[in-house]
Amino acid sequence: MKIDIAFLLLTTLVSTRTVVCGFVVTPSSTTTTRRRTSYQITQPITSKRRQHNYDGANRNECRQKSGRIQASENEEFLPETSFGAEVVPEGQRPVNEYLDMKRAPLFGWASNEVGTDGLLLRLAIIYVVVFATIGYPIAGATFTQDGFLLQKIAAANVGTLGLVVAVLVRLYSGWGYVAARLQSKVIEYEETGWYDGNFEPKTEAELKRDQFLYQSDVRPAVDRLKVLTLSAATLWVASCVGLNVATSMKPVFNEYDPTVLERVRYDEDFANKAAQQSGGRPTYCDNRYYRAVANGGQGCN
Repeated sequence: MKIDIAFLLLTTLVSTRTVVCGFVVTPSSTTTTRRRTSYQITQPITSKRRQHNYDGANRNECRQKSGRIQASENEEFLPETSFGAEVVPEGQRPVNEYLDMKRAPLFGWASNEVGTDGLLLRLAIIYVVVFATIGYPIAGATFTQDGFLLQKIAAANVGTLGLVVAVLVRLYSGWGYVAARLQSKVIEYEETGWYDGNFEPKTEAELKRDQFLYQSDVRPAVDRLKVLTLSAATLWVASCVGLNVATSMKPVFNEYDPTVLERVRYDEDFANKAAQQSGGRPTYCDNRYYRAVANGGQGCN
């Protein structure tokens, strides 16, 4: 009888507590959710004899396992859905729209977890990559002669900054839409399509929850995006002015200037100087537009 009671107690202990490398891991009833069960680590069960029997490999394995348990305990849990507005489709509930947007690769850049520094870093990476791979090569294909380095940089900068502004505007529009949905006292939704829209008033609990999410998570992101978008737009306008100034600056010989092209038609001395500057080749040979005007670049080969 004593043996049966001891065996019953042992099986109950094993079913409710798991020992991982000397650590007792038990489910935490206070932090259990619908989709995830968190774990807590109690005092390790060790003895002098067990400590002396561990070798180096077992010690490393225990550290890795216990570290994974602690990491899973500390990581942020982001639910997929929230309560309320049962008649509204899940994808059209404001809180679920906020959660979906936060998971999106692009819109997640503006979240509080990423912060201003993280967003600026991502925008800087976009700027450098686009400038080096798209903007500057296109500008180089437009200004092909020597002496137009400033014009190339200015043109590439305008195009690249325009893309950065477009990204910020897209982020701002998405977060602004979610902010308006969270602040509204009713939920506008479509039951099956655009032709059967309806309204669902929020309950008091839903209003407080949505207002809390707006104040704590969404409003800081909207304010951050507003400042960065206005700053980037100002820089883009300044870059356009700089490009206009750069293109008005004439190198030693500017074959793109219409007055130069008109003058070589009647000024023989000026035409000889232009031929000397271009190395004896027609100046339109290095420009795709003027090559097309000249029937495909006659005399360039």
